[in-house]
Amino acid sequence: MDTGEPDEYLDSAIRQLLAERQQLLVMFCRAVGIAQEPAGEDEKSVLLRLCQLLMDYAALWQFEIHDELVWEDRCSSVGSAMLEREQPMLVEAANIMLDFNDLVDSALAEGRLMDLDSRLSALGEALAERFEAEDRVILAL
Repeated sequence: MDTGEPDEYLDSAIRQLLAERQQLLVMFCRAVGIAQEPAGEDEKSVLLRLCQLLMDYAALWQFEIHDELVWEDRCSSVGSAMLEREQPMLVEAANIMLDFNDLVDSALAEGRLMDLDSRLSALGEALAERFEAEDRVILAL
């Protein structure tokens, strides 16, 4: 019988998501801090780590949480409705994360780094909105 509460697997995935979110925020803040500095190896490593965390985070939500809720029908009706309502924002934020990753990959492959201020600002706004949307879904479970 489904009680509408997350099962152990889903609960574990949500804890992992929140831990990865914290790591992502720390690295994002580091990237914002170095955006004003001349490009160097530290900047490159921070950007690469930030991009890796972005991709891992997006994948964790999509494949460990979203898919579990959708395909296994483990979501309460309120949770299902909230997931459906928040999905466009989650997808939009994921696309911004992917675009940022692609931009950094391209810039580093070409040996140039782009002006990060506006791109990091847009990424930060998308992350904040995404985190709020994820939290609404999680709280509805």
